[in-house]
Amino acid sequence: MQVHEPSSVLVGRQQHLDRLLTDAARARTGESRAVLLCGDAGIGKSRLLEEYLDRTPLRQAALGGCLELGTEGIAFAPFTALLRQLVRADGDAAEIGGELVRLLPGPGRESAPAPGTDDNGRARLFEAVLTFLEERAAPGGLSLVVEDLHWSDASTRDLLVFLLRNLGAAPVHLVLSVRTDDLHRTHPLRPLLPELERLSRVTRLDLEPLSREAVAEQAAALRGTALDPAALDLLVERSGGNPLFVESFLTVPDGGTVPDGPRELLMRRVDPLTATARKVLGLAAVAGDRVDHGLLAEVAEASGISEDDLDEALRESVDAQVLRATDTGYVFRHALLAEAVKGDLLPGQRVRAHRRYAEALDAGVPGLPRAGAVARLAHHAYAAHDHPRALTAAWEAAGHAAATAAHPEHLELLERVLELWELVPDASDRLGLSHGELLLRVCLAAQIAGGLRRSVEHATEALAGLDPEAEPELTARLLVARAVAYKDLGRLSALDDLRAAAGLLPEGHPERAAVSAATGTVLMMRGRGAEAERVSRAAVEEARACGDRASEADALITLGNLLDVNGSEEALGMLREGIRIARELGDAQVEMRGLNNIGSNHNNRFEFEEWLACAEEALGRCAELGVLRTQGVGYVNGVASALVALGRFDQARAKLRAAPSSEDLAGGRRQVLLAQMAAMEGEWEASQRALAEFARLLPRDTSTVVEYMPEYHTRLLLLLHGPGDRLAEAARLVLAGEADIGLLSQIRFSASGLTATARVAWRLRRRAEPGDRELAEELAEVLLGLLAREDWPASPMGELARHASRGFLEEDPERALAHWGRALPLAARTKGAARSECLYGAFWAAHGAGEAERARELLEQTEALLAELDVHVVRQEVAQMREVLPADPVPKAAAALPAGLTRRELEVLVQVAEGLSNREVGESLFISAKTVSVHLSNLMGKLGVGNRTAAVARARELGLV
Repeated sequence: MQVHEPSSVLVGRQQHLDRLLTDAARARTGESRAVLLCGDAGIGKSRLLEEYLDRTPLRQAALGGCLELGTEGIAFAPFTALLRQLVRADGDAAEIGGELVRLLPGPGRESAPAPGTDDNGRARLFEAVLTFLEERAAPGGLSLVVEDLHWSDASTRDLLVFLLRNLGAAPVHLVLSVRTDDLHRTHPLRPLLPELERLSRVTRLDLEPLSREAVAEQAAALRGTALDPAALDLLVERSGGNPLFVESFLTVPDGGTVPDGPRELLMRRVDPLTATARKVLGLAAVAGDRVDHGLLAEVAEASGISEDDLDEALRESVDAQVLRATDTGYVFRHALLAEAVKGDLLPGQRVRAHRRYAEALDAGVPGLPRAGAVARLAHHAYAAHDHPRALTAAWEAAGHAAATAAHPEHLELLERVLELWELVPDASDRLGLSHGELLLRVCLAAQIAGGLRRSVEHATEALAGLDPEAEPELTARLLVARAVAYKDLGRLSALDDLRAAAGLLPEGHPERAAVSAATGTVLMMRGRGAEAERVSRAAVEEARACGDRASEADALITLGNLLDVNGSEEALGMLREGIRIARELGDAQVEMRGLNNIGSNHNNRFEFEEWLACAEEALGRCAELGVLRTQGVGYVNGVASALVALGRFDQARAKLRAAPSSEDLAGGRRQVLLAQMAAMEGEWEASQRALAEFARLLPRDTSTVVEYMPEYHTRLLLLLHGPGDRLAEAARLVLAGEADIGLLSQIRFSASGLTATARVAWRLRRRAEPGDRELAEELAEVLLGLLAREDWPASPMGELARHASRGFLEEDPERALAHWGRALPLAARTKGAARSECLYGAFWAAHGAGEAERARELLEQTEALLAELDVHVVRQEVAQMREVLPADPVPKAAAALPAGLTRRELEVLVQVAEGLSNREVGESLFISAKTVSVHLSNLMGKLGVGNRTAAVARARELGLV
C-alpha cells in the first residue's frame, strides 16, 4: 500500500473550524474570546490549529507552545514565544522595555527591573503583557494560539487566567489546546479547566474520534484511492477514529503484522530509517517534541555523528514525515511520536543523551538565550544524574525565574537545589552559601509564592539544624521569616518567634528595627494595643538610629493605626509620614497598608464618607503603580465595603460587578460582601450561594483565620433573620466559631459582629424551650468576659459594640436602658443596620421597663430609618416592634396636637424653633441628622408649609412653641 504526503484537506473537522472562525469574528467586533480545544493525543488538534491560523479573520496571529521539561520548565515559555513573534512582526523589537524585558531580554534593551520581595513585580508584569496585547490587537484583532496547555508551568497558567479575566473588549481571540488524556487525577490543570469554562467568554470545543465517513476520506486522501468496505471497517476498528493512528496504520505494508499498541504503531514510521537517522531521532526526542538545530548539532557531534551525517539523517527523517523543519530547528510531527522514540531508547542511551545535552548547554550554544538554556541544562543534568551540574544549574535557573517574577517556578527550583544538596558534598562552596541560608531563601520564596505552610516547614527544618549561639543572625532571620508566615496564617506563634529573634540580636543591630516593627504589627493584630504601641515606638527610634527607613515606615503606620482611635492629628500625621516614606522607597506593600489603615480607622470612627474617599484613593494608587487589573480587584472591595457602610447597596453591587472576576483572596472577599448584602435584604438563597462560592475560592484548610471571620458573621445573620426558628443553631455556630478560629476572642476583628451574638443570647433567654436558657447563659458568659477585657477597642465602633452588647445582655431593663443610652448617640452616627439594631434593642428595654412613650419614640425612629435603608432586616425589626404596641395610638399628652403631628415631630419642631441645625437637633434627641430631616419633611407636609421658617411661624400661630 503506497501512502502519499498528508493531504492538505481538513478531514472531519470543518464544523470545528467554522466554530473557531466564528468565534474569532466575534472577537474582531470588540469582544475578547477564548476557546479550550480539548481532545486525546493524535486527535487532530494541531492540524486544526494550522488551518485556523491560516484562515483567521483577525489581522495578526501568533503561536506559542508549552514545553515538557517538568519542574525545571521555562516559566512563561508560550507567552515569550507569542510576544517575540508579535514584536518581530511590527519591527519594534528595540522599543521593548520596562516589565516586558523580563520575558523578552535582548541586546540594546533596558535591563529588567529588579525582582521585588512581594507580588507587585509579578502584578506589573501581568499588566504589561495585557497592555501590550491590547495595543497590538487594535485595529483588526489578534489571534493567539497556545499549544499543549497540559505541559504549562504554574506562572503560565496564572498569566493566562489573568488575561482571560481582563482582556474585556480587546479584539483578541485565544485558542488553547489541551491533551485531555494526559490529565491524571492530580494534574494541576484538572481543577483549572472548570474554572476557565465558567468564564462567560470562554467556550470548550472537544474533538471526538473521526466518523467512519471521515476515516474513509482521510484514508483516500493518503492512499490516493478509496478503501474497500471491509478494509475500511478494519481500519476504523483498529484506529478508533484517531487521525494519527489512521495515518500510522496505513503505513503497515499489505500483509504486514498489525502493531501491538500505539508505541509500536508510531514506530512503524521510524523503523525503516537508517541507523544514523534513528540515532539522531533518539537524541532529538530526549530534548522533547522540539529541538534547536544548533543544540542538536552539538549533541550529535559529541555522540560521534559528523555534520554531513547529521544533515543526511535529518533530511531522511523529514522526508519520512517524522520531523518537520522550523526556522530554528525541528519538531516531531506529533508529541506522541517523540514519546515513542524516546521510550524506545535503552536507559543507558537516555542517560548518555541527557549528559551530552547538559555538557553542550553548559558550554553555551550560540543563539540560545541563557535563561532558556540554563532551564534545559538543569533538566538534562538532573536526568543524567549529574548532581553537581544539576545543583548549580537549578540555582542559576531559580535566579532567572525570580527575575521574571515566576514565583512558583522559583520556589520549585530552589526546592530542587535543596533536594540535591545532600548529594553534592561541596554544595556550599559551589553556591557560596550555607544550608541554613539556602533554607531561608526557600522559606522566603514560599511566602511570595503563597505557600505559607511550606514556608513554616522549611524554616522549622532550618532552625532545627542551627546553633543559635554560633549563628545568631541567621537564626534570627529564620525566626522572623517563620513569624511572618505564622502572622499571615493567623497564628499566635508569630509573637514567640519575633521575641526569640529580638533576643538574639544585640542593641544597635541593623535588623532589630525590622524585628520590632513586625512585633508591633502582630501585637496590634492580636488586640494588645498598649504593648504594640510601646514596641512600635521603640521600632521607630531603632529604625531612625540605624537608617532603616523601610522599618521606620512600617512602624509608623502601625503606631499611627494604634493611636488613630479618635482621629488625632498626631496619629494621622504618622500614617501619612509612613506612607510617604514607603512611596519614596518604592515599597508599595507598606504604602498600601498605610492607606488601608487610614480607611479602616475612618470606619471605626463612623466616618464613612472619608473611608470611601480613602478607598478610592487606594484604588487610584493601584492604577498609578500599574497593578490596577491585578491587585486593584481587592481595593474595589474596599470601595464597595465603604458603600455598604453608607447603605448604598446598589452602588456597592455595581462596583463589584464591574470589576474583573477573581479566583483568589480578593474574589473570596467579594463573595462575602455580596452574601452580607443579600442576607440584609432577605435574599437567603443568594446569600447562601455567595457563601458557597467563598468557601470554594478560600478553602478552610488553606485560608487564614481572619478571612473566615466575616463568613461566620454572615452565617449568623442568616440564622438570626432568616426563615424558621434557628436561634439555638445560631448560638452553637458562634460557640463552634470561637473554638475553631477565636471568632469572639479576636476582638480586633470581631467587635463589629459582637452585638448580633449578644442579641442571640437575649432572644434565647426570652424563650421557654428546654436547654435554651443554658445555651444563652453559656454564650453570655463568654461575651461578658470579653467585654470586661482591658484591651477592648477604644474606638467609637468598639464603644458602640460594648454598650450595645451589654444592653442585650443585661437582664434588668433599667440597667439595659442605661447602656442603650450610651449606645444610641454612637449609633446615630452610623448608617442603616447598626443603628436599626440599637434602636431595636433599646425599644425592647424601654418596653420591658414600662416606658411606653420611650418605646414609641424608638419605634418611630426605626420607621424613619426605613427611608434610608429599606431592607428586610430593618422591616423585620419594625414589624416585631409594632406587634407589641397598638396601631396608630394617640397618647393623652399628644391628643391635643393639631394637624396629626406626632410627639417626636413636635420635639423636632421645638428644637428647630430654638435655631438649632439638623445635626444639633439630632444630637439633642439621640437621632441622626437625616432622621431629623425626615421628621421635618413629614411635619411640614402636615402643617402645609414649604420650609422650616414657615413651619416655625405656623407652630407659633398654633401655640405649639
